[in-house]
Amino acid sequence: MKKSLLFSIILILFAVLAYGAEPQKVNFNIDKAKLESGTLQVFEENYVVEGKGQKKRAVGVILINAPPEKVWNVLENWDVMGEFVPGLSYYKTVHVIKPIGKDDIGETLIEGKLSFPPIRYTLDVTFDKANLRQDWRMVTEKEIASYNAKQEVLENNSSMIKSIEGYEYLEPYNNGSQTVYTYAPIIETFGAVPDFIDRALTKNTLSGYVKSVKKRVESGK
Repeated sequence: MKKSLLFSIILILFAVLAYGAEPQKVNFNIDKAKLESGTLQVFEENYVVEGKGQKKRAVGVILINAPPEKVWNVLENWDVMGEFVPGLSYYKTVHVIKPIGKDDIGETLIEGKLSFPPIRYTLDVTFDKANLRQDWRMVTEKEIASYNAKQEVLENNSSMIKSIEGYEYLEPYNNGSQTVYTYAPIIETFGAVPDFIDRALTKNTLSGYVKSVKKRVESGK
């Protein structure tokens, strides 16, 4: 199965929205031996779309040697991810719709930009701290216009990307001393992705993002 841009934007990006619904989780067969060895396991799914676009989901699963609460603290702070995620220029919070609470679901607009290809987008991210889960979707052009009319200035999304959705969640492992981290983005493009971009993103994005989170958490920074 051919890999695609999806892997890139995944960095960020980042499927299925789960606002108010039973949170979706992946149902791939996880290899326990690989999991416990710390090996990243990657799965892919293709989706049928109209026209010439591509829509795929890539899922990364890895074991992190830290309790879920410690992993969550890293994942909650999107604004520093540009410091340690390869291929990501930055993430920055541009508008807080609802603060993150212990029991309530927070919601924030976050702008991101990739180094290569230089793609920029704004995500609507929800933070379900009680369930250690985050969901995101790309803000539409209509929503951007609405926010800008209210003087909440948002940049337009790059034209290559039709939509971005995704989720990530944490599950305790080994009596809560470790964490299974699942990262599942979906990217939909307006057209086919050039092979050279496809290869670059495939090698660096999903793997780079998930492994960099693991390294960041385990380093104690």
